[in-house]
Amino acid sequence: MRQLLRSLLIASISIIASVPIPAFAQGAVGEVTKVTGTAKLERAGKEMDVVAAMPVEIHDKLRTAAKAQLTMQFRDGSKLELSESGSFTIDQYTIDPSKSVAASIGLWANHLRAIVNVGLGGAPNFEVRTPNAVAAVRGTEFETAYIADRPCPEDRSCMRYTTVEVFKGLVNVANTADPAATVQVNEGYETTVACESPATPPAPLGMGEMGSPGYH
Repeated sequence: MRQLLRSLLIASISIIASVPIPAFAQGAVGEVTKVTGTAKLERAGKEMDVVAAMPVEIHDKLRTAAKAQLTMQFRDGSKLELSESGSFTIDQYTIDPSKSVAASIGLWANHLRAIVNVGLGGAPNFEVRTPNAVAAVRGTEFETAYIADRPCPEDRSCMRYTTVEVFKGLVNVANTADPAATVQVNEGYETTVACESPATPPAPLGMGEMGSPGYH
């Protein structure tokens, strides 16, 4: 009887080991958990419709159409929420042996909220980069926006700018043209990076809207 059970166990293990693992699962750093409206994923020159539970890999680009939104979750539990008419890329994502996470996200259009998980292990090193700014954090919740073809509230002559709003923790923000000129933005504050200018001194959340075109 024991010999029979042992033989069955060995056979079961062999069958499980022989089942192929999908290629996309091996390289996935997370997956889409929610999508509303139309969204696309670009990978290796190919474009596909985004659906819930779709795996996301490094170098993938996700974008939303008008009136669409999507949420993706990384393996460590951190989340990204993309607004309508937005796009971002996964440029880097690693978890080292100490369970510390390093991630770099490229934001190319509109608003992206990041909710970084700090409970996995070591302090995460999480960055969101836009064409003119970088926001670096060590565990927080914040929203970055990159706006092009619209006058910046801080400098109406500038037609591309980045805003960073911090809801939890703190974020270090700098212009990519001068990354050493960093501004620390604490919880409840925001900053703006206009064209090649340094990040503005932090102001309470909502103050930037008062200077935007059409504000009443």
